[in-house]
Amino acid sequence: MSKAGLGCYLYCVIGADERPPLDGLRGVDPAFGVELLAHGRLSIVLSPVSLDEFGAEPLKRNLEDMGWLERTARAHQAVLDRVLSSAAIVPMRLFTIFSDEAHVREMLEREQEVLLTTLERLRDHSEWSVKVLADRGRVQAAARGRSGPSATSEPGAEGAGRAYLARKKAERGLREEARAMVDVAVEEIHARLSDEAAAATVLAPQNPELSGRAGEMVLNGAYLVHRTRVTEFAAAVEDLRQRHRDLGLELELGGPWAPYNFVAEAQPA
Repeated sequence: MSKAGLGCYLYCVIGADERPPLDGLRGVDPAFGVELLAHGRLSIVLSPVSLDEFGAEPLKRNLEDMGWLERTARAHQAVLDRVLSSAAIVPMRLFTIFSDEAHVREMLEREQEVLLTTLERLRDHSEWSVKVLADRGRVQAAARGRSGPSATSEPGAEGAGRAYLARKKAERGLREEARAMVDVAVEEIHARLSDEAAAATVLAPQNPELSGRAGEMVLNGAYLVHRTRVTEFAAAVEDLRQRHRDLGLELELGGPWAPYNFVAEAQPA
């Protein structure tokens, strides 16, 4: 693939003996299908893209178009989902684009050992996400239930002043108690799920305006789970969901995903 005006868009690396079902699958540039390029013990899943749309300058402009970005990200994910259904993969970052096949082969040759090691480590594993959302009103109500009632008034002007200060102190203590309860719960949740996974990491909480979720995200965890442990992992999430619901926490399980958060060392430069 070295035609003028075209680049190579990379989706993921797989073993050279893998044959994922790519028939009829379109790439991020819908004018082109998805292909396999083999080199040594590796193959890479790629598709041609028009540089009029995916070249450096056009891409910079397109990344500011949320509609275009969303469509392209969905197409990228659709390719990964198709390949992940039948093969271990090392996913490439969104918008990994090479000028031609020769440069792709050079990358595969240069990174061969790292990629082979990563493929073996990820074989039969997928990434699952667990997000914990806190309803602060319910959390504070739970904290108030633990703390019990506090004095709210005293007679006289001087007593009223003391009562006001006491209320402010109680409110501050309640917020601190609520925060501590959430911190303890989140630590327990992540520790339990990490025990069920081959690897785990904590990501930055998502912006609520972008995620569209109600509540404050207090945990955004990613977990690498072996296919034989998925049922047990999901059961652990459900157990934790029931255990912490009265506290005002809700757990969201997502997956299986391509293991992006466990392959950083295998990404091509």
